[in-house]
Amino acid sequence: MTEKNQTDVTSARDERGQGKLAFVLVLVPLLMSFSLSQFYRSAQALLADSLRGELGVTPEQLGLISGSFHFAFALMQIPVGVMLDRYGPRKTNGIMMIMTVLGVIVFASAHSVTGLMIGQGIIGMGCAAAFMATLVCASRWVAPEKFAATSGIIVALSLLGVLASATPLAALIEYQGWRGVYFWLAGLSLLSVVLTFIMVRDEPPHMRRKQPRRGESMREVLQGIMEVWKNRQMWLLVAVGFFAYPTILTVRGLWGGPYLQDVFHLSPVEVGNILLGMTIGMIFGPPCYGHVSRIMGGRARPLILFSVFVSTALLICQALFGASHVWLAAVLMMAHGFLGSCATLNYAASRAAVPPHLVGRALTTVNLATFGGLFVLQGLAGMIIGHYPADAATLGYQWMFAFLGIGLGVAGLAFMIGGRAGKAAKNG
Repeated sequence: MTEKNQTDVTSARDERGQGKLAFVLVLVPLLMSFSLSQFYRSAQALLADSLRGELGVTPEQLGLISGSFHFAFALMQIPVGVMLDRYGPRKTNGIMMIMTVLGVIVFASAHSVTGLMIGQGIIGMGCAAAFMATLVCASRWVAPEKFAATSGIIVALSLLGVLASATPLAALIEYQGWRGVYFWLAGLSLLSVVLTFIMVRDEPPHMRRKQPRRGESMREVLQGIMEVWKNRQMWLLVAVGFFAYPTILTVRGLWGGPYLQDVFHLSPVEVGNILLGMTIGMIFGPPCYGHVSRIMGGRARPLILFSVFVSTALLICQALFGASHVWLAAVLMMAHGFLGSCATLNYAASRAAVPPHLVGRALTTVNLATFGGLFVLQGLAGMIIGHYPADAATLGYQWMFAFLGIGLGVAGLAFMIGGRAGKAAKNG
């Protein structure tokens, strides 16, 4: 190798290293926002006991309070997709997280179910851009073949927020009360806003445009949304997205805590420990799936089917046998957290299904289905549980798990059959 070639290789290696460092620095504020979003959507499982004791919240009301976050979050996905494609991740996430700060303060100050719902709704609206802003930013900073693995790592790191909403949150609630914890979280949310505007860059320097993006007309915005919605592959991913991750968060984010308390009479910290184990599974699942997908040449469909059908089996087993032993219930929940965490594959597949200028809208369409599913499933789960009196609570939870498992299984069958039909039509 000549001296010139060696210099070129060294220079290229240095540029790649600098590019990776720059990408990491860009991700820090976005990951902080995403982690906070994960915390807020998962904290209800540990807050449930405090809200039931302090405000007399019923199971149906608890489902509505938690569902308010997901309804508002889902409602904002299409506007957020347009904003991400038009204004970029930095401005979109920074502005939206300001709403999160307001929502956290409202929630912490609420003394009625209505106030709690309003607070959760505002938090959901504010957090609506955090995940998608991170993924859109990553789609511009990393090569397409590395996107699934990168998004898996991003989700795994963001789940530190879910991790914090388990045992650490239970301990903090016992020490300071849930209202005091949430006021501190308002300060953390404000810090994420400041860091977003200071540190985030929408794209790497070599891709940065000399002229600002041309704003889309309303007609172009609607045409872009319709182009995404006409895509057959997107509809299949929407069907899976409605059930796959929502079944995990329906358990981990809300009803897992009351289930363990009502059926096994565990203390808050004991509940937190089991939910912590489930969260650890959720942390390791996405990067593992992303790595396997990369080994398989970016193929996501077989892994999505595997995750969906295994999760279906785990939920049915929880319905049939979980209530018999706390250790079995815990193992099934942890396995579901790990093996069911295929959401990043859905997002990678949706990114590949559309042209680059529609990536934001495609990602938010799948996210719309995901959090629309969360709103519906958590609410229906609350109705199922609330239908049974306290002395028959175990039966209510068993039917809840059966309902989640059957719904997920039907979605998996639709994805499998629809994918085969699409291939046959294409070949024909």
